[in-house]
Amino acid sequence: MNWENLKYLLAFYRTGSLSAAADRLGVDPTTVSRRLAVLQSEIGAQLLERSASGSLELTSAGQKSVTYGETLETSLNTLTSELTGAGLAEEGMVRISSVPVVNSKILMPRVSGFCRRHPGIELHLASEIRNVSLTRRETDMAIRLGRPRDGGQNVTARRIAVLEHAAYGPVGASTEDLSWITYHENMSFLPQARWMADNLRAERAGIAKIRPSDLEGVIEAVAAGIGRSIIPKMIARTDPRLQILEEPRPDLQREVWLMQHADQAGLARMLAVSQWIEEIFS
Repeated sequence: MNWENLKYLLAFYRTGSLSAAADRLGVDPTTVSRRLAVLQSEIGAQLLERSASGSLELTSAGQKSVTYGETLETSLNTLTSELTGAGLAEEGMVRISSVPVVNSKILMPRVSGFCRRHPGIELHLASEIRNVSLTRRETDMAIRLGRPRDGGQNVTARRIAVLEHAAYGPVGASTEDLSWITYHENMSFLPQARWMADNLRAERAGIAKIRPSDLEGVIEAVAAGIGRSIIPKMIARTDPRLQILEEPRPDLQREVWLMQHADQAGLARMLAVSQWIEEIFS
């Protein structure tokens, strides 16, 4: 079986369509279709089928082929790095995915220092509300605020920090009667949103007439003097417009996890970036 043909199946699996797979591989969709047809002939089983909606999906044989293909890909990547010495060089691109507030408030202010120490590494910071898939190779590393529930055997995940929270208001304002800034109902699952919903019923101040959909929006609302809210200390400390409040003192912590591909963990550029991220959060 030709490994090159298997790469086309992995690209389809990771992108979800023939056209997207073609874009990723730098070819046209006809080439992807032809390569997949050859692969099906080599394996002797149907790998793709049309769903009721008309979209192409993997068959059970296709799913198994993807699993073995990823294992083979990992082995080939490791072999290539060891034979060429690429794994020893602090060079190349590293894609990091996280929620916008982590990128803007925690990583971005420290990027210039990292680049001075590691000039051969190019950082791509992707701000994503959704959890991007490492299994589909959408990113090289992911910083998650909470224990990951995805990944698989080819992805490593480790807890690198615990974020403590506190109540914050705008600097210089009399916060006693400030309203509480909570979250849009679609984000009510966030730990700080749940805490406010459960613990602020007895507060004299009411709920503000604005509900942002993310932490950055909450921070901007607090800084603008609209109200107060519960914010991770590590993030709030980076903003001189915010001041910590004595009360309430929420017993609220949120875990920070770093995820990356197991086959890339030993590469010099990955080690440099992962150590940098852990140093920041420690």
